Amino acid sequence: MKLRNDGVARCSSLWNRADLGDPRRTRRAVLTARRMARRPRAPLPAALGTDAAVQGTYRFVNNSRVDFGTLMAVQGEMTRQRAEECGDVLVLHDTTDCTFAHLDPEEIGYLNTKKAGFRLHGSLVVDARGWRRPIGVVSAETVHRAKPRRRKKKGKVSGPETARWKDKEFARWRRGIEVSQARLAGCANVVHVADRESDSYELMDATMKLGGRFVFRVRVDRRGRPAHSNEDWSTVTQIARQLEGSFEREVPLSPRKATSAPMKNRVHPPRRARMARLRFAATPIEVPRPWYLYDPIPKTLRLNLVHVFEDDPPEGEPAVEWLLYTTEPVDTAVAVERVVDVYRTRWLSEEFHAALKGGCAFESREFESRHALLNILALTLPIACEVLALRSAARSDDRRPATAVLTARQLRILRQIGHHPLSKSPTASEAILAVAALGGHLKRNGSPGWKVISRGMTELLTYEAAAARRAGQELDDL
Repeated sequence: MKLRNDGVARCSSLWNRADLGDPRRTRRAVLTARRMARRPRAPLPAALGTDAAVQGTYRFVNNSRVDFGTLMAVQGEMTRQRAEECGDVLVLHDTTDCTFAHLDPEEIGYLNTKKAGFRLHGSLVVDARGWRRPIGVVSAETVHRAKPRRRKKKGKVSGPETARWKDKEFARWRRGIEVSQARLAGCANVVHVADRESDSYELMDATMKLGGRFVFRVRVDRRGRPAHSNEDWSTVTQIARQLEGSFEREVPLSPRKATSAPMKNRVHPPRRARMARLRFAATPIEVPRPWYLYDPIPKTLRLNLVHVFEDDPPEGEPAVEWLLYTTEPVDTAVAVERVVDVYRTRWLSEEFHAALKGGCAFESREFESRHALLNILALTLPIACEVLALRSAARSDDRRPATAVLTARQLRILRQIGHHPLSKSPTASEAILAVAALGGHLKRNGSPGWKVISRGMTELLTYEAAAARRAGQELDDL
């Protein structure tokens, strides 16, 4: 009997479709992914279980006939199919740094910190209906710097300066949107979402020419004026602050810790978790083409501008203020609220990176070559999606049934061995809280984190495997 609605099965089944030139490689991909998904935080020898499995996996990821591009193409196709089933999706574009202390930067690349590592730019597809369940990664690429980046002067890089660069890392944003837009052409609704780095006139123009819709965070206080007017140019900030808030809403803000990077602390100042009363306003605007860009890039873009701001923050806390560019309608309060909710989903990309690095311990994988490390990354990305789905389910107030995240058999086992009682018809959130309790989580400690959910799932899967063996099944048949 195969498991239904099981993250382990989802993580491994997609590799059945991989054309890796030899069926033995396909079987190895399935086996490795299945065992890693059962114990995502464990060291590979512990997760894989046997010396033969470990050696087989090492041969697989080091095989020159297996590469990151091929494995990502398989994921992109599976993500496309799942996205078309949903119909209404968001694509979250973001970049994160992956650090590997055991490697020589000459092998893997240099980060801004001059440490060994690379930048991972991914496009995470999320179900836009109700609970924002991650569907999969539709596009991913890595940036490897052959030498540390050196700046001749302090401060931000100007637009004219970046326009002159021959090898612009920023082009990864456009490539991610192009790939996502092409692969998700069969979806009814696709909206691209990104943070401040996406604030580029060229990128917005390119996305619109592809027929793409977007919600991008404003970074540059560029010139602008209200649409359909002959007013003198001012700036988008001045336009936004002249708007009156059309309505208010309470929004939960997650805590944010200080970092060791002063620039990041200025852009994202540390704060405590709290409920913030935010005001929303919006208007159509027109922005002119920067002087250093030329035809065929259009002279102006027509966009909608959404302003989110906090009038009276608590003492000592930074006031919330967001400016958003969007192609989505803003003609009603409901439409504006939807744009803000779409942008707030972007935080899932940060959670996804945490799932990859913390929930799946990717940065602890001690492979010696770039080739092997990228192949294990490709196998890990779907597992990180499932880890994120479990944690999101624990924090969601959605009323989806528990069978959205666990199988009927897993729920039966959880009732028998769990420390957290389940109702007669439990929700997904109840089920994951029970899993977390199995891992040692106490309800009074708030929402469970990656480690405790992972421990609980490991316990649950161990009991399930024992039950399967008693029924005459092999572990890898689950």
